[in-house]
Amino acid sequence: MEKTITRISSKKISEAVSNLCKQANIFISKDVYNALFDSYLKEKSLKAKHTLWQILENLKLATTIQRPICQDTGIVVVFIEIGQNIFIEGDTLEEAINQGVEQAYDENFFRKSIVDDPIFERINTNTNTPAIIYPTLVAGNSIKITVSIKGCGCENMSAVQMLKPSAGAEGIIEFAIETLKSAGANTCPPVRLGIGIGGTMEYAAVLAKKTLLEPVKTETDLEYLINAEQDSNRKKMLQLELDILQGINNLKIGANGLGGDVTAFGINMQSYPTHIAALPVAININCHASRHARAEIKEDEIIYHQNNYEYNFKNLEHQEKSLTKIDVDDIDGLRNLKAGDMILLNGYIYTARDAAHKKLFECINNNEELPIDIKDKIIYYTGPCPPVNGEIIGPAGPTTSIRMDKYTPTLIAKGLFGSIGKGGRSEEVTESIRANKGIYFATTGGAATLLGQRIIESEIVAYPELGTEAIYKFKVQDFPVIVAIDSNGNSILK
Repeated sequence: MEKTITRISSKKISEAVSNLCKQANIFISKDVYNALFDSYLKEKSLKAKHTLWQILENLKLATTIQRPICQDTGIVVVFIEIGQNIFIEGDTLEEAINQGVEQAYDENFFRKSIVDDPIFERINTNTNTPAIIYPTLVAGNSIKITVSIKGCGCENMSAVQMLKPSAGAEGIIEFAIETLKSAGANTCPPVRLGIGIGGTMEYAAVLAKKTLLEPVKTETDLEYLINAEQDSNRKKMLQLELDILQGINNLKIGANGLGGDVTAFGINMQSYPTHIAALPVAININCHASRHARAEIKEDEIIYHQNNYEYNFKNLEHQEKSLTKIDVDDIDGLRNLKAGDMILLNGYIYTARDAAHKKLFECINNNEELPIDIKDKIIYYTGPCPPVNGEIIGPAGPTTSIRMDKYTPTLIAKGLFGSIGKGGRSEEVTESIRANKGIYFATTGGAATLLGQRIIESEIVAYPELGTEAIYKFKVQDFPVIVAIDSNGNSILK
């Protein structure tokens, strides 16, 4: 039987990808929002509940002003199903997708985070391309595109392991729990998990990432599905998901690593046939900003799946009314704070992340003058989105602090008083903080639009060539932080 060939312009693919990048970075799907809201309701820890409030308020604010949920607008991952009766006219598929990504990141002032050489030079491509592309040929006359935005705080803590077949379900549970225990607060918990089982090493990892595109399954969902499921094999898989999710939540890492009932709010798992000698397992961790969007192209029409984002935000009681305000120059006052104290910071701070820290470190080692005076100052680990018209700065949430641990003791020895980030610190950094009566604050990962609104002045003061990794001087107003490590070396982080 003769098949009708449908011609689709590569420009349509670029247009769809561009719009999906915007949609995924700004709007959260309703299944994820509802799961996070349920986590907020069930959380008993006041500190973790405060973090969940910030997360939910950030989602509402990002949607309202149409700015990214998180400053880490990620690496773009594209799953694309191409009907076998499609002929793409114009540019190649890869070119069309990357043109769409570049357009979205330029037009929407999203942060560009991709480096061309991953090993040596690590120079930013300044386009946020190339994307990661997974094409599949399927029956039909349409193109289905799913764009996923993957930040690297959680991606860096993901893992693959080739288990022995004898490990079975117990080995998978143990691997998943140990992976999340090792990740701690570095993944912006609460998280959702994608788990791929079977195939080969690399295919398990693809399955783990792909299953994160499905509607999230919470503990409540799984309990209902297990009771309703008649197929014994399917019931076993659902039970395995529930056992993993409950095991992880029993770690009590909690939101932002502050201790609490909800470390993972959901899970999805896919399996695939594998070799008789293998049991590949991949754990793909996704932070609470689980960002993806879908569309289908039929000839000249692009159909977007907008219904996934149609929901009403809940009105929540404000959680910051009782917090103490303190100036960043009040060193004695800051030193008197205890681990776990929640405050609102006011005053001038600097920013610096990986590339800037490396340059500061080299200056010190070469006995060169630093471009900024760090004596009794606080550095915020962030790489903000660029501002749009009228903004002081774009979304500016914290990045993972542990990546700066190599440099931090040296900076503290040169007079640096404090830092703001997310996640834990090494024993060496903790001891350096204690010995020098410094401080380490944590703030909520992924609450970037909310935090960006608390910055009332911004200027680049060093290393402008680093783009988002340049050193900024911010003036913050009522900037919410929690004392993660106090001046006596006590830590609240799990």
